[in-house]
Amino acid sequence: MKKLLTWLGVSVLLAATILTASCSTASSTTTKTTTTTTTVAQTPAGPVVLTVTNGAKTKSYALADLQALKSVTGNGGTKNKKGVVTGPFAYQGVALIDLLNVVGGVSSGQIVRFTGTDGYSSSVSYDQIINGTFSTYDTAGNPATPTTKLTLAVVYSVDGAALDAAAGPLEVGILSSEKLVSDGSVWAKLLSKVDVVAAP
Repeated sequence: MKKLLTWLGVSVLLAATILTASCSTASSTTTKTTTTTTTVAQTPAGPVVLTVTNGAKTKSYALADLQALKSVTGNGGTKNKKGVVTGPFAYQGVALIDLLNVVGGVSSGQIVRFTGTDGYSSSVSYDQIINGTFSTYDTAGNPATPTTKLTLAVVYSVDGAALDAAAGPLEVGILSSEKLVSDGSVWAKLLSKVDVVAAP
């Protein structure tokens, strides 16, 4: 009887050891698969045209990556300091807030700075990004109040075609459902970097 009990005890211990080892192997395999998927998802689908940074978080995009995201469309154009109006034209791109949310979003007390490959830099406030509070004008350059919320976007297409070499491949633009333009100082051509930083 003692031998039978001893044999049963050894059998139960052996079975428990095999089950534990099996669970550990399955857990290790699952973790490895998840890590590989995350790494692949972060790889740009071509040459990097835009880098979005918020502190230690950075996301890089190829043009194809941006074009694959949910797009926004609208009219946009500029009024310069001399009062000259250009546009409006029909633009397509990605809402800036969608790109910011990938790196942690933007909060009160922060601004977003745009930098182009030509060295030009402009910035917008938290309120402008969230509420679309920009000065807008009609095609004659007169102040005009939009009836719908404006969208700040990273645009890659104008009137159905890619941006030309003087503006693109990316540009920051203020889009409206109406035929309105906005201050040219906010628009940033040749856009290559978007940084979330503390407000001065």
